[in-house]
Amino acid sequence: MAVSLRQSTFAILLLLSSPAVAGESLFVFIPRADSPGNDYTRIEHFTFAECAHSCDSDTKCNAFTYNQLNDVCFLKTAVNQWVQFYAWSITGVKLSQGLQNER
Repeated sequence: MAVSLRQSTFAILLLLSSPAVAGESLFVFIPRADSPGNDYTRIEHFTFAECAHSCDSDTKCNAFTYNQLNDVCFLKTAVNQWVQFYAWSITGVKLSQGLQNER
């Protein structure tokens, strides 16, 4: 039950979050959300814009979580199937190339 609720919550958050442009890629930003796991790089003393740009320019990056409280960027190979509420984080999910071309 808890897993399906988390999955539903994530799906609803994706629907409610509007796509935004960061560099060349489109991202869906999920405010107040942490996507645990799948980190391959941690970068300290970064701004949100620098974090989004780093993910945008890295082909390995498909998502990121930015911790606003500590100015830390976590680049991710994938977003987790669920997100956890965390008031000081923003998770960005890179949309696939096919979805970007439909704009």
